Amino acid sequence: MSLIQRIVNLLHLKQGMITVYILNTMILVFVSYQYHGVKDILYPIGVSLFILFVYLLIAAVGYHKFTDKLAESKVSPQIEVDDTNVQDKLIFSTINEIHEQYNATIFKQSSSVKERNTLFSQWIHNMKVSISIIGLASEQGSQEAIEDIKEENNKLMQNLEECLNVLRLDDFSRDYMPERVNLYQLVIKVINGKKRDFIYKGVYPKVYIDEVLEVYTDEKWCGYMIEQMLSNAIKYSDKDQQVTIRSEVQEDHILLNIQDNGIGIHQEDLPRVFDPFFTGRNGRDNRSATGIGLYMVKYIAHKLGHKVSIDSQKGVGTEVTLSFLSEV
Repeated sequence: MSLIQRIVNLLHLKQGMITVYILNTMILVFVSYQYHGVKDILYPIGVSLFILFVYLLIAAVGYHKFTDKLAESKVSPQIEVDDTNVQDKLIFSTINEIHEQYNATIFKQSSSVKERNTLFSQWIHNMKVSISIIGLASEQGSQEAIEDIKEENNKLMQNLEECLNVLRLDDFSRDYMPERVNLYQLVIKVINGKKRDFIYKGVYPKVYIDEVLEVYTDEKWCGYMIEQMLSNAIKYSDKDQQVTIRSEVQEDHILLNIQDNGIGIHQEDLPRVFDPFFTGRNGRDNRSATGIGLYMVKYIAHKLGHKVSIDSQKGVGTEVTLSFLSEV
């Protein structure tokens, strides 16, 4: 900003004060001349103008410092605030807070984009592997090759569906409708949707949930979490085993436990089961494992204000617990 522009801005900023000061001087001169017989009006006018000049000079120095700080605030995340100047303190403290919020938002978005890029890179890799296997199998034309093609095609469909689910998370805040949901009815609805999976695997569900129990959640997203938890329980259970779904009330929380008697998880894998694409040692034996289901459960549970935990013992089974606040 040029010097002339600063002077013009200062005069414009102080025009009200200057107008009042000039009017006050004219009134004092008039009263002195009219009622006290003071003939020499040049002296008081000169003194008044000198005082006005000094005031504007001090104001100009303050304005110069203020504009320099304002220019610095455009690039600096922290501006030194003069606590003795109330106006500067209010303005620059607010600017500093805006910088902090802006930087926090940028960091959060950057982390989200980085995590999203990692997810999609892994999905693309997974689908490229499936496509390569399909290409090799199609050249053989045997019955075994056809089965491989079917399996890899299912994996492609699963990966694409999971991609779509992650993309839907961007609209989570607009697609989130918290309400009181009957937990028993929600679980039964999800079980009915997984009926074929239960039948094909030869696994049967046992439900022990209070039929009047309600939780405060989003029905669609909570149903999705329960579906993912049930899918894992079915996947890692053997024929004729059961999956137990029960509720439990503990002080200010309502717990939904999904327990299977399947192969269980190795203890060294437990701390990482919620990491994206982590399938652990069990995933090496089960080619349909993608390592994204529990990651999605953890992510959505956090967004909904719920908690999810897992406990497992190799060869005994796994229990996944979803915790809701009983009072909201």
